[in-house]
Amino acid sequence: METADRLGSGDRIELKFPARGDLIVLARLVTSAISARAGFDIEELEDLRLAVGELCLLTLQGSDAQHGDLHLELSVLGDAIEVVCTLERAQVATVPEPEGEEVARLSEQILDALVDEHGRESRDGSARAWLRKRRGGHAE
Repeated sequence: METADRLGSGDRIELKFPARGDLIVLARLVTSAISARAGFDIEELEDLRLAVGELCLLTLQGSDAQHGDLHLELSVLGDAIEVVCTLERAQVATVPEPEGEEVARLSEQILDALVDEHGRESRDGSARAWLRKRRGGHAE
């Protein structure tokens, strides 16, 4: 790949789409393209693609995302990619899903296996989850 086609430290890409589970495929596709251009190998690229899908699901957890948007920010930080997923303009679900916490725990376990660091938080009515994966590193 030519160096002009490569993404380097400080490059940032944003994607915003309606907060629907069937559209998470968009986040996965963009993540694959970005990680390839940032020099990640095929195995790391696949890990990131799967991890971003889980990150989006984790962000949607416990919300009534019918009217919200998922805002994804992918940043190249040296030998790492950081992805921040924010749920905007959604409200807390009026009827929480009974298996919701179990689903969230499973997503967090998957992220533990695929990336180097991750976390989530809620504030000001919006949910936010993030992950970071280093190129050539191994998630512990």
